[in-house]
Amino acid sequence: MWTQLRKEFDIGNYWGVDLKPKKGRLKIDSVRILQQPGWSFDVIDVDTYGSPWKHWLAMVPNLTKSATIFLTIGSTLFKGSTDSWLLSSIGCVFKQAKLPESMYGKLSEFGTNYALANINKYATITEAVEAVSDGNARYIGVRLEPIKNGLPVVDATSKPEHRKAIKEQCNV
Repeated sequence: MWTQLRKEFDIGNYWGVDLKPKKGRLKIDSVRILQQPGWSFDVIDVDTYGSPWKHWLAMVPNLTKSATIFLTIGSTLFKGSTDSWLLSSIGCVFKQAKLPESMYGKLSEFGTNYALANINKYATITEAVEAVSDGNARYIGVRLEPIKNGLPVVDATSKPEHRKAIKEQCNV
C-alpha cells in the first residue's frame, strides 16, 4: 500500500512498526504507541494478521487531527472470529459452549460494525469504504474527524482530496 501511496502523494514521513523484526521498521507492539497521547499521525495502516480492534480502540481516543485509517481484518476473523473483545462487545460471551464456525462468521460481521460505529465519543466517521476482497481478508478504509469536549476538531487536513485518496486506494 505504501509503495502506491508514495507514487501518488507526497509522503512527508513514514514510520513502520511491527512485532516482527524487519529492516526499516521498529520492533515494538504498535498498540503501545497508539495508546499514548500526543502522536500526530494522519494515515495509519493497521495490518495485524488478525484482529485490528485493540489498535482501533487504542488510537481513536488519541486522535488530535483528521486521520485516514486502513484496517485489515485477517481471514480467521472474517471466516469466524474468536476475538473475545469483538464477541463480548456485542454481548456474546460463551464460557462453556463452542459455536459452529459459521455462526462466528456472522457474529464477527456484527462485531465489526459495532466496533466501527461505537466511537462517537471520540471521533466521527466522515467516510468509510471497503475494498473488494478475494475472501482472505476484509480491507476497510475509514476517514475520522476527532471530537474533543463534544465538538468536532477542524483541521487543515480535512479536505476532499484526502477523502478521495481512500477511494482510490480501495479501488472504489
